[in-house]
Order: sequence, then C-alpha cells, then structure tokens
Amino acid sequence: MDLKKAAMDRVMKLAQNPKVMRVAMNPKVMGAVMKAISLRSKVSSATNAATQSVARSFNLATREEVRELKRTIRKLEENVARMEKRDDDGPDRGEG
Repeated sequence: MDLKKAAMDRVMKLAQNPKVMRVAMNPKVMGAVMKAISLRSKVSSATNAATQSVARSFNLATREEVRELKRTIRKLEENVARMEKRDDDGPDRGEG
C-alpha cells in the first residue's frame, strides 16, 4: 500500500470519529485550516514567481515555456504530416 493511500485511509477513519468531527467543526479549527490552505497557495505562487525570475536572469526556459514550445512543435508536426499526406493522396502535378 502506498503512503498516500494509507494516509487517506487513516484520515477517512478519523473523520468518522465523533470527537474528531466536533473538533473539525470548531470555527477556530476551520479558520486555521483555511489559513493553512491559503498559505500553501501563496507559497506556491511565490516559489513559481521566484523560479521564473531566476530562469529569466540566467536566460533559461521555464516549464511553461517548454510546454508551450512542445505544443507548438506537435502542432507543426501534425501540419507537416497532413500536408505530406495530402501531397501523397493528390494527383501528380509534375507529370504532364
């Protein structure tokens, strides 16, 4: 059993416990959980921004830029394949 599945099983078991439910429904606990989720998002955004800044300063491509380039290359390859197929299927224009 992988770690993530084991953790989820444990959390689901705890969630069914009435004492845990009472604590989880406490407004202070709910507020703390919401702050933790918000903080995680803010840290992730700050990390991404810092990574992009460092990548720019070293003239490196970011993950998003590489993804975009791969997408463009894939589209161009599809266009070339479609054009080659059209040329193969069409009548020969060089003969006459």
